[in-house]
Amino acid sequence: MRTTTQEPISSSEARNALLLDHDELRGLVWETIQQAEDATTSNDALEPLRTHARELYQAFQTHLDFEERVLPTALRDIIGWGAVVQAEIEEGHERQRATLAWAMSTLEPERFSPTRVLESVRAFADTLLGDLKMEERYLLKADVDAIATDSRGG
Repeated sequence: MRTTTQEPISSSEARNALLLDHDELRGLVWETIQQAEDATTSNDALEPLRTHARELYQAFQTHLDFEERVLPTALRDIIGWGAVVQAEIEEGHERQRATLAWAMSTLEPERFSPTRVLESVRAFADTLLGDLKMEERYLLKADVDAIATDSRGG
């Protein structure tokens, strides 16, 4: 996952970096979903699921931090709406951080039943996939606006 950027970077490069990060996160989500499927058929697979879910959650935390650093640059080409979109995404990040903290707490051994752990991991994965899709709509909208105003695309 990308955690650094080269300065200065164009808005198009910032959006591309975020989209690449989303692709990598999406891959981790699908791997975690597969681990959850394996855990439904074997009690021995619960600990590997917890480990994999922790890795996903940490990667998502790193992504949120990265996204917040480059978001102003990535959205500056949205004509008339960049600040509004940024505020909406940042508000979503607050919700995502709360969801992430709760999801991490469900992985603690002996705190929840295996069934509850599985439900939590699946719910987090579904929520994250939906959030990524929503954010990508904003990033793609910025790309279209950038092309309309700047032939270099940002």
